[in-house]
Amino acid sequence: MGGFREHYIGGLVVYTTFFVVSMGASLIGVFLFDLPQNWNPTVPMELLSIAFCFVISLLCSLWPDVDIKSKSQQIFYALFAVSNLVLILKQEYRISAFFGLFAMLPMLGKHRGWTHSRLTMILFPALFVLVPLCFQSGIDHPLEIWKKFGRLEQLIALKSSLPFYVAGVVGYATHLQVDAILLPKSKKRA
Repeated sequence: MGGFREHYIGGLVVYTTFFVVSMGASLIGVFLFDLPQNWNPTVPMELLSIAFCFVISLLCSLWPDVDIKSKSQQIFYALFAVSNLVLILKQEYRISAFFGLFAMLPMLGKHRGWTHSRLTMILFPALFVLVPLCFQSGIDHPLEIWKKFGRLEQLIALKSSLPFYVAGVVGYATHLQVDAILLPKSKKRA
């Protein structure tokens, strides 16, 4: 079972490895097979997006421990407080209310409960796809996003969000693996 240091180092090392391998595959595709530069949807090509992917992976590698008194919890609740204050100052009360509800959810479960599940590892990073799409489209209800875009726009929006989703899943999976939850170690029989 890992501590804060193992989780953040693990998240950075594993995502860095993933990024280098994916970028290498992208470059091979571009230079050897004449594929377009953006053929690999798992890696962004812009510097700011690359940095954001590393931040997402790091945060997702820390997120599962937000359900217990920890450095991770202190970091996230500080981020929650600042973000919610900004939303209130911008008079975005509806979003602020949902954000506050979201911030309470980890406290409703036990440690190593839903925040440490494989299903959450798949679903939680979807926030890095849905939230930007909602803000870009100007809609109030996330479920109506599919009505706003046509099929082609949906695919383009999803492709541009995929690196952030993948970064989140990689970071989250790293946390679960460090805690021996993702792929539990088999017990040898004597």
